[in-house]
Amino acid sequence: MKTLLHKSGVFIIVLLLFAFSGIVNAQCPTITGNVNSSTLTSSSFASCGGIINIGNGSTPTTLYMNAELNLTSLGAIQLIVRSGATLDFSSGNNRLYLKEGSSIIIQSGEGLVGGSCNASERIYIGTNLLASCNGGAGADVSFADIVTLGGTGSATSNSPVCVGNPINLSAASPPNGGPYTYSWSGPGITAPTYSNSPNYTLSATVSGIYQVKMKSTMLNTSVTPNVPFIMIAETTVTVNTGLSTAAPTASVTLQPTCSTPTGTITITAPTAVGMTYSINGLTYTNTTGVFTSVAIGTYSVTAKNSSGCISPGTSVIIALPTKTWGGSSWSPSAPTSADNIVFNGSYSSSSDLAGCSCQVATGTVVINPGHTLTLTNGLTVSGGSLTFENNASLVQINDAAVNTGNITYKRKTTPVGKFDYTYWSSPVSPQSLYNVSPNTASDTFFSFDATVENWKQENSASVMSVGIGYIIRGPEGNLSPAIYEAFFIGVPNNGAKSLTGIGADRSYLLGNPYPSALDADKFLLANNTVLDGTIYFWTHNTPIAIGTPNPGSGLYAYSSDDYASYNGVGGTETLSAVSGGVMPSGKIAAGQGFFTSSQLPSSFSGTTIVFNNSMRVVGNNSQFYKHNTESNTKSANSVVKNRIWLNLTNAQGLFKQTLLGYVTGATNGLDSSFDGESFNGNQYADFYSIIQDKNLVIQGRALPFDENDMVPLGYSVTIAGGFTISIDQTDGVLANQEVFIEDKKTNVIHDLKQGPYSFTTEKGTFNDRFVLRYTNKAEIGKSFNIQENVVLVSNKNRQIEINSSVETINKVQMYDLSGRLIYQKRNVNTNELAIFNLVQNHQTLLIKIVLQNGQTVTKKIVN
Repeated sequence: MKTLLHKSGVFIIVLLLFAFSGIVNAQCPTITGNVNSSTLTSSSFASCGGIINIGNGSTPTTLYMNAELNLTSLGAIQLIVRSGATLDFSSGNNRLYLKEGSSIIIQSGEGLVGGSCNASERIYIGTNLLASCNGGAGADVSFADIVTLGGTGSATSNSPVCVGNPINLSAASPPNGGPYTYSWSGPGITAPTYSNSPNYTLSATVSGIYQVKMKSTMLNTSVTPNVPFIMIAETTVTVNTGLSTAAPTASVTLQPTCSTPTGTITITAPTAVGMTYSINGLTYTNTTGVFTSVAIGTYSVTAKNSSGCISPGTSVIIALPTKTWGGSSWSPSAPTSADNIVFNGSYSSSSDLAGCSCQVATGTVVINPGHTLTLTNGLTVSGGSLTFENNASLVQINDAAVNTGNITYKRKTTPVGKFDYTYWSSPVSPQSLYNVSPNTASDTFFSFDATVENWKQENSASVMSVGIGYIIRGPEGNLSPAIYEAFFIGVPNNGAKSLTGIGADRSYLLGNPYPSALDADKFLLANNTVLDGTIYFWTHNTPIAIGTPNPGSGLYAYSSDDYASYNGVGGTETLSAVSGGVMPSGKIAAGQGFFTSSQLPSSFSGTTIVFNNSMRVVGNNSQFYKHNTESNTKSANSVVKNRIWLNLTNAQGLFKQTLLGYVTGATNGLDSSFDGESFNGNQYADFYSIIQDKNLVIQGRALPFDENDMVPLGYSVTIAGGFTISIDQTDGVLANQEVFIEDKKTNVIHDLKQGPYSFTTEKGTFNDRFVLRYTNKAEIGKSFNIQENVVLVSNKNRQIEINSSVETINKVQMYDLSGRLIYQKRNVNTNELAIFNLVQNHQTLLIKIVLQNGQTVTKKIVN
């Protein structure tokens, strides 16, 4: 026996499954041991689809070619002679037949063996006599050549191909012997030449066999010395009857609208039995040529005939009407709410702008103060920039609309000093606390922890959560109050947002999550099973004592920093209108943080606070408050409101306001939508109406209005002296109704319509002195005397102790002199309370103690 193979060859292959007795791999068996070719037929390999392995790389294996072995019915395969295996032709002049496109891979081991090694021992691939043992009979190579090269090359194509489409031919060289040059021949190829590329492309005309000659610089020493080696491989290409080279006739027969963002594509030619159609080649199951509900985009429309031939594509575009700003004008015309808006140049708004969607491609686009960009769907900033100046708005209607790219949203505060806090929320994501106010001390960023009802210091690098409020102290450079402008840079928030894990009877610092104003009434209505119906806004007002008749100085020049409030009755302001105060209008501005409280357990039914686009409003985004000019007794939604606003003031500029209203839906009991407890944020005074021992900054009363109704009023002051109660404004029936205040201490009933009522008072809380009434007749109903209780507060060794000698304590709140709530404890229900480890750095604190009988006592300590 003559061994002709001692050469290794490695080739990357795709495994072929086949069945054969004695084969060890169940998935893709391998021939091992000594096997005669006469026992093998093509059906033995029926379950394999690409690879036949002779040997497994470790078990000695010989496939004896004792008979012809024809495997052409398997299609193009790879025959791999593994290390230690032999394909032995020594038993006779036998032959191996493989289909065109097949190849042989030789790994290190025995390889190919011939007996007498004559020209009758042959290997055919397709019609090509690839090899004879000695290279004779016109064979391309000898067995020794195949061993030396590590196997044969192969040829592949993209068959079947349709007439007129490209035939892509490719040759794979043997693993050894390179570099190779290639020459293709076959139908449609004339004057073949050698090229360094193994690939060749031509237009399909007819079916046929294509051959590639692969020439190597390795010499064939067994045949003709010093002649370059040539290996021939071949592949068959089937050419099917094709479609016309013209693309189909197709058009968009229904373009999308803003409310229906899909269209219809209709193909009118070619049409024939068995024809199918596709857009973007995804499927060819459509037989009508009509594609409905096609999303916005660009599509290639193709047809396919019964032979599988595919036509060239026709490009069609599904798109909304687009209005483009080129830098100086709109093309083809100014946009409407039905159009897609595209900015391809710089733009500065002169009025409100509306569109279906919007893209900023290039340019500096600015929405100026007071203007609104209203979009039904999404906003994309792919280039250039988009800036919303202070009081500008971005309103979106579709909750599911997706925004991409950053905007810059600017928000100006009222004048704030270094030690003032502003309540913020972010209209974009992501936004870090630090970037809201980079010059603020890093330890003066806070959120509010509702579980312990106390402030939580935040890392200034923290990202602001959507819908959550934060307080940030003024910039370090603001030694005197000045307007500060914050920049919010990120993707604008849009759509439904929710805050989960809400508990009963807690205070929450929330925030408007959108770059537009939020309708407080709609927000409260949507959350009326979770939240009480009152919102509280922290305000910063310039000290107002200057310019008053007796301004005072030092501690007697009063600032009116305080919580403005709003609910279904209306709003209260924290500064008189004469001094520039404004009343909450029910529109929560972008960037605004605000307090609200969850309902008591008896009425609490839900754990989630929700925001959505239906709450967003166009405009109404100027600062945090806008004066409420509503004076009608009946609004558009048939809610009757008859209201009176009362002010408590003194000559030095102190100001506190309370609101009483007879409105649709309210009762004379406690109503979460109409009765708001006083947050008592003013460090010098509180002024409220009383119901069921609750001190209310806003109280709703039942309709119809009854002139015999009487409402007790209470107040607390930390200073003694002269004060005045006056009417700020009235509406509805109260505009023409007599209004009196009864002073039980002086036994005076005063007509407030004739002028303010002045009185003097000591420091303390007084809940039984005043009654608001609408007639000067003898008092009707019970008196509202409240027993005076003795409450003591001590502070020692960082421990604050509160003792009530007669009445149990209901609630304790602690404020610093800026009005910031720093501690709160509800449902105390004992006569004593100790507060431990309250770190305050030697500052003056105001402690408000609410007793079970409703009496409120305020104490001042230095911690």
